[in-house]
Amino acid sequence: MTGPLATRREFLTRGAGAVAAAGGLSACAYWLYDESGKAGLDEGGGPELFLGELGETPSPCPLPLGERGVMGHSLRNFFASIDLPASNPRICIATGDDERVEQIVQAAIVGLAPLLGMKQFISSGDVVLIKPNVGFDRPPRLGATTHPEVLRAVIRLSKEAGARQVLVADNPIEAPEVCFVRSGLGGVARAEGAEIVFPTPADFMTLVARAHRPDPSQGEALRRWPVFGTLLTRATKVIGVAPVKDHNLCGGSMALKNWYGLLGGRRDQFHQAIHHIISDLAMVFSPTLVIADATRVMMSNGPTGGRASDVKPGGMLGRAAVVASVDPVACDAWCYENLLGRDPSALAYLELANRKIAARIAGGEKRFAECDWRVYARQGMVVEVAV
Repeated sequence: MTGPLATRREFLTRGAGAVAAAGGLSACAYWLYDESGKAGLDEGGGPELFLGELGETPSPCPLPLGERGVMGHSLRNFFASIDLPASNPRICIATGDDERVEQIVQAAIVGLAPLLGMKQFISSGDVVLIKPNVGFDRPPRLGATTHPEVLRAVIRLSKEAGARQVLVADNPIEAPEVCFVRSGLGGVARAEGAEIVFPTPADFMTLVARAHRPDPSQGEALRRWPVFGTLLTRATKVIGVAPVKDHNLCGGSMALKNWYGLLGGRRDQFHQAIHHIISDLAMVFSPTLVIADATRVMMSNGPTGGRASDVKPGGMLGRAAVVASVDPVACDAWCYENLLGRDPSALAYLELANRKIAARIAGGEKRFAECDWRVYARQGMVVEVAV
């Protein structure tokens, strides 16, 4: 661990300034939304995917998750079935030589669940969706995409735990087929028997994230927006596998930013309010597990990079690392501070995400969200292992 321990009050006080600064985006962000929540775009109707079951009377806030919505599917909470012992770690950091990536990934997951390993999260017959970052036409060494060997390890561990099917998918910014080839992720997925799902128009459903018009002053962005819905209705478990890297708009691209790749439509519209949208994605998606790939960390010129000098193995740790966590918010906070060497209180989307998820937890939803990773550290729930 690095830096002095801070109280939650001190952390939130520092974070308040960052959130207030993010509020400066609201004036621009406000104009992104019309009354339908589509920013003037015609999404074309079709199947709907609800964040919670919606009755005939619209609700001003998200409702508890159910198996089916009244007019379509409900978005599953992919963590709800996980029986994680209360004393188990929330974050595990595994480090080692970069020739031993598979062992590092396995050690990170076993650190979260010492008795069962991946079987704590994946059961026999599960359909597992693995969401890597395949966003760019870049080779693995540049760190813009998930390392192929990290993906290989997660596929193998999922199958060994009993997964009936493993899906690998992303909606890249550049041509999907090219990105999967150039990044090396396509070849690994096929070699390990996973199904690569390339996005087509028929795969997108309209996510209904809110019944009311988004309020930018509250850090809200999403109301109705296309998402890669066919994947989310097929899967019984979801694992996010994201590289850790600098990002020129939001500061860092890690576990939470990775869900951008499940959105359709004109995602660039959200760049004016990027902390709002990332925190909304944190609220919307409740994964089974997240894995932060720090085998090589893009320290500058993110998210695309382009030079080997931008990349450092393990970032500030100086050696290949993988971080596994059941709390994506805390995972991002830990990675931002300890891998990118930056102050997480300045990362506005963390506190916004914490607040939005806390509201859902108060409504009975099962998940974790802590924007100050040191809270877990003081409870002995942040562990480090060397391979």
